[in-house]
Amino acid sequence: MKKLLAIIFATALVIGTSSITNTASAQTEGSVQEGDIKLGVGLAFGSGVGFASLDNDLGIRVDGYYAINSDIRAGADFTFYFPKSEGEVDVNVWELNLNGNYIFIDEDDLLVYGLGGINITGISVDTPTVSSGGQTFGGSSSDSEIGLNLGGGIEYALDFADLFGEIKLGGLGGDADQFVLGAGLRFPIN
Repeated sequence: MKKLLAIIFATALVIGTSSITNTASAQTEGSVQEGDIKLGVGLAFGSGVGFASLDNDLGIRVDGYYAINSDIRAGADFTFYFPKSEGEVDVNVWELNLNGNYIFIDEDDLLVYGLGGINITGISVDTPTVSSGGQTFGGSSSDSEIGLNLGGGIEYALDFADLFGEIKLGGLGGDADQFVLGAGLRFPIN
């Protein structure tokens, strides 16, 4: 799983970095057009999902958005939170979000949008295996659940990409609900 996540992140980073030189001249002045595609990379800080005292997590995020029209975008993002340990217990948390954006403001280089969608959060816990009285305890376990997302974001057009920031409540309706702050760069690819 860690290798797959590293490959996904590296691929998104290479695509995003290579698109800097190809899209700087093609970038519009903050105006969303039907068919626009953007790929992004960034960081996320999630509060609320975790294990014991490992509640607040920093993670790496990749995303992609497609403009259905000038007011609505559809997209997905994947965040892998950095693994944490407490004693001999290792915890990994990830989330996949399928979101829609409604664009409220699209002026000059500024874009303000609301977001809503579906969140899938996964957690895996590894504990040491201990045998006692003929029984074995510990090992690995994992679980995932589905919830809703609700939030908003802002994008500001730079010369080479769009700087974005998002704030959302993710995983609403489940045990993995959390408050998430995200920030990074989105690169137009068309």
